[in-house]
Amino acid sequence: MMEYTQEDNLLIQSYFTTAFLVELKNNEFLNSDYFRNIPFEDKFVKTSLPTVGIDNQGTLLMMLYTMLVIPKQLLEKNFPVEFESLNSIVDKLKSSAVSTYRKDSVKIDFIRHIRNAVAHARVEFNPNVSVKFNDENNGGEKCEITIPLPNIGLFLTELKKIFMKYIETVKVRMK
Repeated sequence: MMEYTQEDNLLIQSYFTTAFLVELKNNEFLNSDYFRNIPFEDKFVKTSLPTVGIDNQGTLLMMLYTMLVIPKQLLEKNFPVEFESLNSIVDKLKSSAVSTYRKDSVKIDFIRHIRNAVAHARVEFNPNVSVKFNDENNGGEKCEITIPLPNIGLFLTELKKIFMKYIETVKVRMK
């Protein structure tokens, strides 16, 4: 049996971490007896986590970083059609987008700008309403993309599909 490559490990483990958090949320882990009875080293985390939930702003940033920033070049080179499709999906999910980037004069590269915004921590939350991604370069070019909060899950689902496609290629290769 083949060993995973370093690239495989990075992408698969990144996916496992995000998928695990989603499963905890879907299975209402914070309402479980296990959570209530587990000792936490940091008591503040244990008492605060039920208030902010598993699917909080920090989790969203971590998921986007893990599923978009880290692997983008690794996945995009293997799945260029899927990434272009992801751009079209964001175009439909967004509530607004404005760019002064010369490269965006014909069509905004949403994925590149969202990736850059996440990588440089230029993300603003309007609680329960939307997430705004701000990308800018040293030349003064700027891009601002706003996605309504209900649509963020749809974006993550589409990004997950690309990961799953990659993982399926790894499974085939490992047989």
